[in-house]
Amino acid sequence: MFTPEELRIYQGGVGTEEDIPSHVDSPTWIVDQAWDKVKEVAETSLDAYMNYCKTENIPHSYLLGLDILITGVADETGNKITDIRPTILEGPCCNSYPACPNFFALRLYNNLLNKGLDPNAYVDSPTDPTKIVEKIVATFQQIWKAQGHDRPPVCAVFTRSYPESEEETAHILALEGFKKAGIEAYRITPSERPSVKDGKLWVAGRPVDMVHRRIERVHVPMFYGWELAMDIVYKTPDTIWINPWEVDRLRSKTLEERCFRMYEDKTGKTVSRPKTFLDDEINPNNIKQHLKTGGYALKKWNSSGGKGVFLHYYLPKVKKMFDYLYLKYDGIHMIEVNNDNEKKFLDEFENYIEDTAFQQFRTIDARVTGDNSRLVYDTRINVLYNELTNKWEFLSGISRTVPCGPDVKKGNSCLTNVTSGANISPLIFGHTKNKDYSKMNFGPMLKALMEGKTEVELP
Repeated sequence: MFTPEELRIYQGGVGTEEDIPSHVDSPTWIVDQAWDKVKEVAETSLDAYMNYCKTENIPHSYLLGLDILITGVADETGNKITDIRPTILEGPCCNSYPACPNFFALRLYNNLLNKGLDPNAYVDSPTDPTKIVEKIVATFQQIWKAQGHDRPPVCAVFTRSYPESEEETAHILALEGFKKAGIEAYRITPSERPSVKDGKLWVAGRPVDMVHRRIERVHVPMFYGWELAMDIVYKTPDTIWINPWEVDRLRSKTLEERCFRMYEDKTGKTVSRPKTFLDDEINPNNIKQHLKTGGYALKKWNSSGGKGVFLHYYLPKVKKMFDYLYLKYDGIHMIEVNNDNEKKFLDEFENYIEDTAFQQFRTIDARVTGDNSRLVYDTRINVLYNELTNKWEFLSGISRTVPCGPDVKKGNSCLTNVTSGANISPLIFGHTKNKDYSKMNFGPMLKALMEGKTEVELP
């Protein structure tokens, strides 16, 4: 079916755009009992994030992304997938930076409508997916009102210098949303030659009250020059940044694990995540514990976004599970550990000293998309903080997907990140209106979760 230009999802520079493959015909449905469990994991991790920000006196972000996957591990025999539950693999700390793909979600949803499938007929979502931009604009208004202002704020979207397609799309959609709400708003890249004066960011001769930035702090000097970058980051206390610059230093898996442990020690609650080792806990005996259930993921301190992530799967334990879920797996982004090389890998952790988190390798669910084909999927759920209610609200999401099977050239990577070559699918979450699942395709682990089960027997 022809995709109208306004519904295309692409990346790359203007004039050299490439479409990101999207499996619009196979949405990821997280509904009813499964949604309740995913929501609980999200809210617990967000509580931990807010506790950390308060304890460390760090301003929190108002816009976050949570990577929550349906995962399981092998039992002792390798004949069952057990401990099936939603787990957070990248959470609020690692996603405190501004890359929130709201326009991907909006366009994926509109592509569903274009193909004749209206998810609203089946699911009540926390936020109507066609109202994503309006919801973001409302967040700006809530923050501004909570601070006691009467006049509308002057707003801006701040990003990098080169005209990437996705950034241009984000600018256009956001600025259209502000304009529709009667709010004065500006696009800011180095081309607009912004400046800093009187404690605020300025552009086009106007002081900016509120900014949604889509660039990390470490990259600002690369695009704006060192002197202006330092002024923008450190000398704009009177401009409200929806994602404050200070939160970027939270972008660390090791720090996030400490954040979760701090919360668990304080509250007695548990954040659903893979078992994780840090510091002196990283030794051959502990890593071997991970091998017993399928392997481990090595995540360096700055590994968010799929960079610096190394997945080690223990073939003697996961072979039957991988064959069942993925049909084919060729080790792209994965490292095979087996009986012959196990000792070599474990020996590397004698006297190991590096800022790294070692997590239990939890196998990701995959759904059937046709004969001899599968789609591994995750969920990126975006949330907004409502300043008037002091609560997080669920905004939208996308499902990053990796096709796998005998006919797929690269097989399955298990590392579902768009920049690493993953595709995307629409993500629809919430409660169904009449328990009609006929249009919904669930993977075996998600199906078990929907049925209140925690394990799947392998055929």
